[in-house]
Amino acid sequence: MKEISRKFEDAMAAVAFAEAGEFDTAREIMTGEVSLDERIKSLKHEVDTTVDDLTSMAITFAEAGEHEKALEILKEAEKRLDEIKKNFKKDLFTPAMN
Repeated sequence: MKEISRKFEDAMAAVAFAEAGEFDTAREIMTGEVSLDERIKSLKHEVDTTVDDLTSMAITFAEAGEHEKALEILKEAEKRLDEIKKNFKKDLFTPAMN
């Protein structure tokens, strides 16, 4: 019964998005697949967050005279960005599920 209720709720949500002209979102709800546009936005957010957060942390440590710690943080940022680049094609072009 819960499965039927969830499917009905999903269908109603998809209808609401379709009526509002958000056809991609409606399609995502019904198929469970995340659109390429949404995956691009997610990857961009991940990169922005990594760069912004870790750079801010590194600056804070550098200003406090903790230069070695600041360098460690920048190396971590570089490592995370390399991982994102390495997985870019897989993350972007492999159909993702919600």
